[in-house]
Order: sequence, then structure tokens, then C-alpha cells
Amino acid sequence: MKYFILAFKALLLVLLILLYIGEVDIAPLLAMLKSRYRQPMAYYVDVLSGIAIFLLVLDFVQYTVVWFYRRRTKLRAEDNFIVGIGQLYSIILVIGLTIGLLSLFRIQIKEVLTSISIIFAGLVLLTKEYVSNVINGMIMTFSGELSIGDNIRIGQHRGKIVDITLQNIHLINDDDDVIYVPNNVALMTDIVNYTKRSVKRTSIDFEIDLKYLVTVEELERNLVETLKPFQDLIKENSYYLRVAEVNRGSVTMKFQYILNEPNKELERAIRRKVVRRLVEIISGREKFVDNIPELPEDFPGHA
Repeated sequence: MKYFILAFKALLLVLLILLYIGEVDIAPLLAMLKSRYRQPMAYYVDVLSGIAIFLLVLDFVQYTVVWFYRRRTKLRAEDNFIVGIGQLYSIILVIGLTIGLLSLFRIQIKEVLTSISIIFAGLVLLTKEYVSNVINGMIMTFSGELSIGDNIRIGQHRGKIVDITLQNIHLINDDDDVIYVPNNVALMTDIVNYTKRSVKRTSIDFEIDLKYLVTVEELERNLVETLKPFQDLIKENSYYLRVAEVNRGSVTMKFQYILNEPNKELERAIRRKVVRRLVEIISGREKFVDNIPELPEDFPGHA
């Protein structure tokens, strides 16, 4: 079906080109009209055929570029290059259709630009954020630093990139919420790309009160013991509980491990297991701490 549509488009393109250059004579058809309609109709036929040729050529160029790229890279899914080509296609399409519609109504482009030069300057000021977003989106698309499928963190948001448009980066976080981050914000914010690093280490961040922490080693052994059901899926000896920050009454930690094969669903299951175990540990120790009797007022040494 796909090749049938391509063949039909190719045949239509050839016919339109022959019509546009005058090889196909439609004078007999125009002769059926009244004399006052013949010249305007001939003009509209030329303009509409030119617009149709532009659309078909643009479509063929996009299809050909993407086809050669997929064949060279043996890629089936979409990546940054394909998304970028789609964005370029959209921009050129809008510009071409705008020019075509102006020509259809016999409006000269130079006259339009001259007459609205002052208004155009105001429009530039009003739409500079939009234009800046579009440019930044194109930069990120072709830079290769961010790709669809990457697991990243932008500011406080962490998730998997599912799309990069001319306006936003679309993320899906662990709760399956879709987050739209404007391209301008992304370029002005520090981005952590967990997918691009050579070692695919998964990290679970948490904070624990010092009164519930016996030792770092004891907590690490407890968490590793919790993940025994997943030990065949996690690289041996890759567990590591790292102290990221020590505050006055609490400690920020990162429990890290390396999966044998990247798997988003497995990461969620492990994260859920670890978080629930942390809640059990903290809850149990909280009850223990709350049950410690307070010293009487007259106890020697009591302040």
C-alpha cells in the first residue's frame, strides 16, 4: 500500500510538472468558460499546480532523506535526526504555503514585507520567545546530546524523553506523568543524562534522619538483602550506598546498582522494593525510639 501511494504521488507530480511548464494543454477546457473567466482561471491553475508541486517535492525529499538514513543506520524507530527532519519539514511547509496563498490572491511578497515592516518588528518582539524556543529545539535535536529514549533529569524533573518538538521536551516520569519542559528552560538548566554515561548505574536517592540510622554499612546490608530476589538481574558486587550530603539532623544518601540489561520496568520494581523497605526500617526504628523512656527529672546528671 505504501509503495502504491508513492507511485501515485510520483505520477501526479509528473503530470503537474507537465501542466506547469505547458506540456499539457488545458486550453480546450478553458475554452468552455466565458472569455472573462479564462485568464483568471489559467492564473489560478498555474498557482495551484505550483503549490501542489512544492508540496509533493517537499514530501519526496523528506521521505528520501529519512529512507536513506534508516537504511544506512538500520534504524526502525525514530531518533533525533528523523525528528529534526520532521521539524524542518514543518517549518519549510508553513513558509511555502504562506507564500503560495499570497500568490494565489495576487499579493506580492515584497509589497507585503514593505507595508508591514513596522508591524513585523513588533511581531518579532512579541514572538521572540517562540522563535528562540524553535531555534533551541532544532539545536537540541541535531546536537545528539539528548535523544528520544534517554533517561534524564532537568532541574527537579526526571524521566524518559518520549519526544522533542519545536517547543518542548516531553518527559514521562516514574509515575507515568507527562512533563513538558520548554526548550529555552532546558538549555538554561543543568541536564543530567543518565543514559549517555558509560556505566548504566541506577541510583535511588533518599534522606534519612540520623536517629534512625545505626551505621551506613548496616543499612547497606539491609537494602542488599532486600534485593536478593533480583540478584540474577543485577551485576554482582555493584551495590553501593553512598553518602551524598550530611545535614544537621539527617543524611542524604544514594543507593546505587548496575543492571545487567537496561530495563525501565525492572527499575521501577526495584525502586518500589527499596523504598518500601526503607519505610519499614524507619517505621520500626521510630517506634523503638518513641518507646525509650525519658529520664526522670531527679536522675543524676539529668539536665
